[in-house]
Amino acid sequence: MTEGSSANAEVAIVLPLGIVANQLMRIEAQLRLLNMKTLDFATERDQGRHIGLIGARLEQINEALDSISRLVSNIEHEILSKPQTPSPADDSPSSPDVVYRAFANRKPTPDRDD
Repeated sequence: MTEGSSANAEVAIVLPLGIVANQLMRIEAQLRLLNMKTLDFATERDQGRHIGLIGARLEQINEALDSISRLVSNIEHEILSKPQTPSPADDSPSSPDVVYRAFANRKPTPDRDD
């Protein structure tokens, strides 16, 4: 892989994936906080009028998470189905062979323990 195409791949794929990973970690933290608030809310009275709104939002979140999971699986499949053979000296953390080995050692998405 040439230096230019490696830099292009990093800018086009690796960096945006890092940004998405960071955003998802922030969303996870927000969901944890909302979970704690929900536990407090469940002990209060007059929660009936909000249950429908909360349920609708949770359904939207679940649909988005399912879609994200499918997209991540598609990306993994595309990477694993087209492994590139780097030169023997290319053992950098972002080389295709190192990335391929990292994905190849992972459990499939449905079997992962999160």
